[in-house]
Amino acid sequence: MLKITEDVNDILQLGYKLSTEGFYLKLFDIIMDGCMKYTSADAGDLYIESDGVFRHLLSVNKTAGTYVGRGEEVEEGSFVISGKKDLLNYVAESREALNIPDIYTGGQEFNLLPFRKYDNDHSYHTKSVLVVPMFKPGEKVQGILVLMNCVDDDGDVIPFPDEYKDVVTSLCSQMAIALTNLNLIQDLEELMMSFVDCLTNAIEARTDYNANHTRNVAKYCMEMIDDLNARHTRDEYSIFFTENDREQLYMAAMLHDIGKMITSRQVLNKSTRLGGKEDAVRNKLEKIQLMLKIDCLEGRLSENKWFMDDLRISNFIAELHELNTKKFLTDVDLRRIAEMAERSYTTPDGEVIPYLSKEESENLSILKGTLTADERQEVQQHVVFTDKLLGEIRFNEKYNRVRMMAARHHEYLDGSGYPNGLKAEDLDVLTRLLTIVDIFDSLTSSDRPYKGTVTLRKALDILKNMVEEGKLDAELVRILSEYMLQRNWSEEERSKLEIDI
Repeated sequence: MLKITEDVNDILQLGYKLSTEGFYLKLFDIIMDGCMKYTSADAGDLYIESDGVFRHLLSVNKTAGTYVGRGEEVEEGSFVISGKKDLLNYVAESREALNIPDIYTGGQEFNLLPFRKYDNDHSYHTKSVLVVPMFKPGEKVQGILVLMNCVDDDGDVIPFPDEYKDVVTSLCSQMAIALTNLNLIQDLEELMMSFVDCLTNAIEARTDYNANHTRNVAKYCMEMIDDLNARHTRDEYSIFFTENDREQLYMAAMLHDIGKMITSRQVLNKSTRLGGKEDAVRNKLEKIQLMLKIDCLEGRLSENKWFMDDLRISNFIAELHELNTKKFLTDVDLRRIAEMAERSYTTPDGEVIPYLSKEESENLSILKGTLTADERQEVQQHVVFTDKLLGEIRFNEKYNRVRMMAARHHEYLDGSGYPNGLKAEDLDVLTRLLTIVDIFDSLTSSDRPYKGTVTLRKALDILKNMVEEGKLDAELVRILSEYMLQRNWSEEERSKLEIDI
C-alpha cells in the first residue's frame, strides 16, 4: 500500500500550486522555494528564456540572506572561456540535468568562473551545483534552474543526491507546462485586447469623436481606480479594487459604445440641427426668391407682394445659420421657424414647394442640441446594441462583468436612465463609476457633434446636480470632482476647460 509521507505530500502540494498559480512572478517564487526546500539547497538562480536569450530572473542565497529579482539579460560571453563549455547552453541543448559535486575539483570541462567570481565578491563558497533545464516535452527549453550547496542535517555541504535530480527535473517539467499555459492565456488576453482596439478603431473610422471619447473614458476610469485605491489605503474610501476589477472596468470602458457601430453615421456626426443640409435649405429659399421675382416681372405677382415675400425670405436666410447652430432656441426663434414652415410657393405648373419641409422644420425647431426625438432615441439604442453585440462574445470568468457594465452605463440610481430603467440595487460600484466618467467626458469633450463643451467646473456642477436628483453616486462624484480639480491637466486642456493656470 502506498504511504504518503510528509515529503511526498509536500511535493504533491507543490505540483498542485504550480498547476493552479496564474501569476508569473508568484510561479517563479514557488518553483524556487519548493526546489530549494526539497533539495536542502542553500542558494539558487533561475534563468528564463526570452527571445532566444536567458535572463537572470531570480537569485536566492540563504547564507547571505539575499533575495534578488533581477530580470537581467545574461551578458554575452559571461559564460564563455576558450576551450570551456557554456553551462547554460550545454544544459539547454542536451536537455539533461547536470549534477556537479564540487565545482572546484570537478566539472572542469565547463566554464565555472561565474560561480567562483560570485564566491569572491560575496565571501561565499559554492561547492555542489545542480543545473536543471525547464522544458515541456517536445518543445524548447523555457528556463534553467541552478541550485547550489546541498546541506545535510549537520549543516555540511554535500553533493546533490541523484534522486534529487529526478525530483527537480519533474517539478521543472511541471513548471514548464504551467509557463506554457500562462503564455497561452496571455496570448489569448492580448488577442482579446487587440480585438477591443480594433473595434475602437472601427468606431473611430465612423466618427472621430467617439474614439477620443472611448479612450478618454478608459483613461479616466483607470486614473479613478488608482485614486480610489490610494484613498482606501488612507482609510478615506471603504472599497479596494483588485487588479481584476481594474481590467474588467478598462475593457468595459473600451467597449461601452460599441453599439454605435450600428447607429447611423449621419446621426452620430450630426453637429447642427440640419445636419449638413443648411446649404440645401438656403439654396431652395434663394431659388424661391428668383421664381418670385420672375412672377413679379411677368405680372403674376404684384410688386408689393413680391417685395414683402422677398424681404421675409432674405431675413430668414440671414438668420438661418444662427438658428441651425445656436445652443438654445427662444420662443421668438420657434415662431419664426413655424411661420416659414406654414408658407409655400406654387409654380406656374401647380407644383407646391414649401419654404421648409416637415423634416426641415422639425430639425430647425429642436429646442436644445442637434438631435430630434427620433434621432435621440436612435442614439440611445446604442446601449441595446452594445448588449447584443457583447452577448455574442464568450467572455471567460475573468471578464464576466464587462457586458453588464457596458450595457448599463446609461442607467441611473433613481431608475430614470435607459434602456431598462434600472435602479441603485442593480448597479454595482464599477458601473456607477463608468457612468459618471462617461458623463464627465461627454460634457468636457471638445469634439462631440451634438453637444457643446462646458468648462470643468460647470461639468462638475452638472454632476453634482444629478447627485441631488438621485441619479448618480454621491461619494463617487465627490471624489471624482476632487480628483479632476487637482489633476495634472496640460496647458491646452486647462485653457479649453477654463481651469486657472
